[in-house]
Amino acid sequence: MRKSIVILIILSILVSCEIKQPEETNPEDFIPDLETLSGEWVSVDTVDMEPSLRNFRAQALVNKDMTSLSWLASAPYAGGYHTGTMKVNGKTPIVTHFRWQPYQALRRSVSETMEVNSSTRMLVDENIILWEVKIRNKTSKPREYHVQTNHIGFISKYPNQEWQWWYPYPTLEGQTTKRDDVIENMRDYIGTDKTSIEKMVEELIDGRPTQTVKKVLWPSEKEVLQSTKYSTEVLNNQLIISDSETEAVSGYTVVTTPDNLILNHSGGTSNWTFSLDENETKTIRFAMAWGDNINHIKENLKKAEVDFEKSWSDVQTHWENRWKEIFKPNNSILSGAFPILESDDVKANKVYYTGPLTMLYLMNTNLPQHSKVFLTGGPRWGASITFFWDITEWSTLWAVVDPDMMKDHLTSWISIDPSQYFGQDNFNGDGVGNGYSANYWALFQMIRAYLTVSGDTDFLTQKIDGKTVLQHLEHYATHWQRISIYKEGMDDRYRLADFGDDEWNLLECVPTYKHIVPSFNAGYVWMMRETAAFHEQAGNAERAIELRAEAESMIQRLLKLYAGNGVWYSLYPDGSKIEVRHCLDFMFLGRYLANDIPSNMKEEMVAFVYRELITDHWMRAQSMEDVAAKDSDRPDHGPLGAFDGWPAGTMDALVQLGYPEKALDFYHTIEPVTHEGIWAQAHEIWGDNQWKKNGKVRIAKRGWHNRESSSGIAMSQVMLKNFFGFYPMVDGSPFNPSKDRSFNGKLHHVKYKGKYYTLDATAYKMVMKEEEKFNQ
Repeated sequence: MRKSIVILIILSILVSCEIKQPEETNPEDFIPDLETLSGEWVSVDTVDMEPSLRNFRAQALVNKDMTSLSWLASAPYAGGYHTGTMKVNGKTPIVTHFRWQPYQALRRSVSETMEVNSSTRMLVDENIILWEVKIRNKTSKPREYHVQTNHIGFISKYPNQEWQWWYPYPTLEGQTTKRDDVIENMRDYIGTDKTSIEKMVEELIDGRPTQTVKKVLWPSEKEVLQSTKYSTEVLNNQLIISDSETEAVSGYTVVTTPDNLILNHSGGTSNWTFSLDENETKTIRFAMAWGDNINHIKENLKKAEVDFEKSWSDVQTHWENRWKEIFKPNNSILSGAFPILESDDVKANKVYYTGPLTMLYLMNTNLPQHSKVFLTGGPRWGASITFFWDITEWSTLWAVVDPDMMKDHLTSWISIDPSQYFGQDNFNGDGVGNGYSANYWALFQMIRAYLTVSGDTDFLTQKIDGKTVLQHLEHYATHWQRISIYKEGMDDRYRLADFGDDEWNLLECVPTYKHIVPSFNAGYVWMMRETAAFHEQAGNAERAIELRAEAESMIQRLLKLYAGNGVWYSLYPDGSKIEVRHCLDFMFLGRYLANDIPSNMKEEMVAFVYRELITDHWMRAQSMEDVAAKDSDRPDHGPLGAFDGWPAGTMDALVQLGYPEKALDFYHTIEPVTHEGIWAQAHEIWGDNQWKKNGKVRIAKRGWHNRESSSGIAMSQVMLKNFFGFYPMVDGSPFNPSKDRSFNGKLHHVKYKGKYYTLDATAYKMVMKEEEKFNQ
C-alpha cells in the first residue's frame, strides 16, 4: 500500500512538471494598433466635418477636392484660403469618401471613368507637408489625361500678435482674425466656378457667431494666386514664395517632374500630360515647407524630393512609436503613462483607447510657453489654446498620465485671472477669451486632482502671486460669495452664486441658463468641502469646520431649485424661475452631491436623462422639451447633439448616483461614434430621425465647431474613475468608497504617488498591486 502511494506521488510530480505554468502576460499586447483606431472610410454625403492633419507642431483641415488644405496653422505661422487644387482634364475631382488616420488624411474620388486617391501627411515636428495622388483609369481603353495642380503658399508670420481662440491669418486685404465664412464658403464650393451666393452666414461679432442673410463673396483661386502680397521665384527647381508683409517664406518641390511649371504671385501651377491604359495608375508627388529662413526651407524641400519614400514612411513610423511609448512606465514623452486596459470587452476597449489617441493627436511640443501642451481644439479655432473647462473634464486621468506637466501648467494657470479668461495661449503665455463661470471650478478640480494623485502636498504651501496654493483653492471655492446678489433682508434662496445676465459665460447658446443655476452652485458646495479637507490635513481644524457648515447650509438652499420630474430651475433676480432641462445640472448634482440628494429625486433625475437626453448612440445636451430648445440649436449644448465631454460627465453622475450598470451600457452604446475618428468638440444628431432616439450621429461642423477636442478624453477617465473606482481622496485613500463595480478587467501602469500600480477588477472587486519592477 505504502509502495503504491509513493508511486502515485512520483507520478503526480512528473505530471506537474510536464504542465507548463502560464506565462505572465505582457500588458502591451492589449494596446490596439493605429490601424484599428483609425477612422473608417466615410461617404462625403454623411460627413459634416472633413478630416484634419497634425504633427505635434502644425495643423490643417483637408477640403473636398483632392489636394487642398485650409486653416493651416503652426504658430506663429498661419495660412489663408487654401493650398491649391488639382484639375484632371479641366475639372476638379470632388471627394466621394474620406478617411482620417492620425498620421495622414485620405481622400477618394470615384467616377465612372476614373478613380483618384490622395494621401496627405505632415512630417513629425516639422513645417513640411507631403502629398501623394494616384490617378487610375477605370475604363477598358487607354485614356489621355491632362493634370493641373496649383501650389499656393498664402502663409504669413505673426510673432507679435495675440493668438486668441480666433487666431490671425492672411487675406487679400491683409491680416485678420475675423471668422466670416469667406474661407468656409471657398471650401464648400471648391471645384466650382462660384465666388458668391446669397445665404445665411455666421459672422463673429463681439466674439459671438451671429447669423445674418446677405450676399457673400469670396475670391477665386486665380485671384488668390495673383495676390501681389506675395512673390514667387524658381530656385533649383523649387517654387519659393515670399510674403511682402511678414517674414514668412514658403516653398514647394514637385517630386514628380511636371511637363512645365507656370509661376504666379503666391505660387505656381504644375502641368502633366500622360496616357493611362486600362487600370493603369499615375502617381504624382509634391511637398511644401514654410518658415522664415529661405535656406532652411530649400534644404527641407531638397530632402523631401531626394528621399520622399523614406520621409513618407517615417511619418507613420514616428506616430506608431510615440503611440506605443505613451503606455510605457518611465517613458520618454510623459512623466507617467497612459494606463493600459486589459479587457475582453471589445466596445469598451474601443471607447477607452480613443482617449489616449485623442490626447496624443492634440499634443503639441513646439509652442514656447510649455515644453508640451494638450491643445483644446483646432484647426479652425484655438491653434495654440488650452481651455480650462475642457481639460478639467479628465483631470484625474491627466494627473496619472503626466503629473510633472500638470504641475507646470497649473503653476502658470494660477496666475491667470479666471474672472477674465477661459484659458491660456501657449504661444505668448497670456490669458485668452472671457471669464467663463466654469473657470473657478475647473481650476480647483485640476489642482485637487494633482494633489491627491501625485501626493505632492508640498504644493499646497507653494506661493504663487503672493498666496499659497491652499489660499488660491479657498479663493476659488468661496468665489460664489463674491458674485452672489444676496443682501440682508432678501429671500435666503438668493444666498447662492449668481452668474449674471450673460448666458455666454455659461452655456453660450442656451438663453435661459443664467443667473442662479444649480450646476456650478453644486460645484461650489463640493469645492468648499474639499477645501475643508485640505485645511483639516494642514491642521486648520477651525477653518475646516466653518467651510463644511457653509457647504451644508448651501445645499439646503440649492435643493429648493429642484423643479420636480428630474429637472431644475434657474432663479432670476426678479424672483422668476425658469425650468431648464439640460444635462449640466444632472452631471454636477449627480457627481458632487450624490449623497445629499433624496432617493426619489435621484430616480427622477435618472429617468429624465433616459427619457429626454440619451439616444441610441449619443445624447442631447438639452431636452427637446426645454422651453428654450428652439433658440439653442448648437450641436454642443443644444437639443441636436452634445459636447463630447457631456456623455462622460453623464456616466460619472450615473455611477455616483448608484447606477454603474447603466453607465457601462451607455459606454457601450457610444462606440459607433468612434468609427469616424477621435473625440471632437461635439457630435451632432442628424438625418431624418434627428428628433428621435435613433438619429444618426457624426462629428459636428456647423456652429463653428472644431474637428477634434480634448474633453472627450474624459471617456477614458470614466474607465479609471468610475468603472475601476480610482479617485484618490484628500485623506489618502486611492478609491472612491462605497461604489459598486460593474466592470471586469485590469488597468496596468496607473501612476499614484510616484509609483506604478495595476488595478485588478477581474473578480468585480478592486485589488491594487504595486508594479515593483517599474518603481526601482
